[in-house]
Amino acid sequence: MPLHHPAYQNPDALWRNVTGPSAFNPRTRSELKAELLDRSPFAAQEMTFASSHKKIIVTAEFDEFGSKAYRAIALTLDINIQSGIYLFKQGEPGPVQGMSYIEYVEVDGREMYHLNQANVGTLHLSVIESCYSARLFTFEGSDHKGEALEMCGDFTITPPHASF
Repeated sequence: MPLHHPAYQNPDALWRNVTGPSAFNPRTRSELKAELLDRSPFAAQEMTFASSHKKIIVTAEFDEFGSKAYRAIALTLDINIQSGIYLFKQGEPGPVQGMSYIEYVEVDGREMYHLNQANVGTLHLSVIESCYSARLFTFEGSDHKGEALEMCGDFTITPPHASF
């Protein structure tokens, strides 16, 4: 005789609940908006929060990778970063380890994605209970033509593991 769950009295009811859609589906809650010099504004459609023992990478994407409209912003931060105002300078150690922007461009008749690295930037960061928010971040670098690429924006991201 099969065992019956005391609450269900029917093993089929229990199995249906185990294999059915999950009631709890953790997701990263996030938003990032940025203004760019000589480019259309950026509003993230998807964001990713990734961390290791050494760093945190926050990535914001617009459109699907592979499309000509695809763009992405990535911030690499020290794993121990706390609330504060940080200056970033490429090649110098600090809590902000990298800032980049990817866009679809044409170079010598070839279409490609181009990775633009910030030379300098700032980050006004607030960290509360694993929720990372920036009232302001700035990015200054050069694009594929050697022209100024400037950006300023704000973001909020709360990864699924955040404890509230």
